[in-house]
Amino acid sequence: MSTLLVAVDNSLIARKVTQLASEQALAQNADVVVLCCVDASYAGPGSTLIIEAGEDPGDFGAALDEQNTAEAAVRMALSVLHAHGVRATGRVVAGESAQTIVAQANEVNATMIVMGRRHLSSFNRLLKGSVSAAVIERASCPVLVDVRDVKQVKTA
Repeated sequence: MSTLLVAVDNSLIARKVTQLASEQALAQNADVVVLCCVDASYAGPGSTLIIEAGEDPGDFGAALDEQNTAEAAVRMALSVLHAHGVRATGRVVAGESAQTIVAQANEVNATMIVMGRRHLSSFNRLLKGSVSAAVIERASCPVLVDVRDVKQVKTA
């Protein structure tokens, strides 16, 4: 059984990535682990929060801080995957994004990482660095990066 690791955040890009992951999971008969990284300085107790699929996103309440926002993003992705019949669990993990994505992919023996790209300007890429480029450089499995423009994708 293969496992896809899907990196999401609280953005429109995450919705596209979740849809792409759903298509890939069904095509590959793969399980999915949805991951959202949070800055370690904002993390609550414990470094990893495991979330199961199948819960109603309406029960999540308002996101009040970074960890709650990350949890809501993972739960929303899980609800989409679950609705498409994809077996999925979620994780909120504290740490630097690229390192955490690669480490979690290794931990779950992911056969593929699915993530988005923010289309940073040259200045912001220099200032902040590209998470997707860093993951591609470090990952030991294939990385599928959705590079379509968010404006071209219809949201449900």
